[in-house]
Amino acid sequence: MLNRELIGPSLFLVLFTLYALVAWQIPLMPFEEYESVTSATLPKVYAVFGIVVCVLSIGANLLKQAPAEKAELLSKGNLLRTFALLVLMVAYSAMLEPFGFLIATSAFLITGFFIMGERRKTVLLFASVPVAVVFWFLMTQVLGIYLVPGNLWS
Repeated sequence: MLNRELIGPSLFLVLFTLYALVAWQIPLMPFEEYESVTSATLPKVYAVFGIVVCVLSIGANLLKQAPAEKAELLSKGNLLRTFALLVLMVAYSAMLEPFGFLIATSAFLITGFFIMGERRKTVLLFASVPVAVVFWFLMTQVLGIYLVPGNLWS
């Protein structure tokens, strides 16, 4: 039976398995052949650790004897909300170039919070705009990473 405690670890297991397939194909530089720690070591460790945690989580959920009436099935509303968030992520990636990081990220967070059920305007604004501004400041001013300013304003 698909429930919330089983579907999440299963999806992450697929993700970590795909990540492991990519991690094991990282080519080594000639000077790394005989080194114990290479550029592929950490991705391999992450992949194996993620797979182990997912398998343990799935096993624990399968061993747990929960009554059928307590097992929360995936409802149609939750599936629609998940699909809406996936569409929002694609729209966010399309908005980054024309609108810039600050406006696109603020709109993404406001809309995402709205989809998740938050309706208070003050919470929507104060939970999204300051996060986008602080993240922009840290990335551009502190770390010196370029974030797209937007083509709409040029």
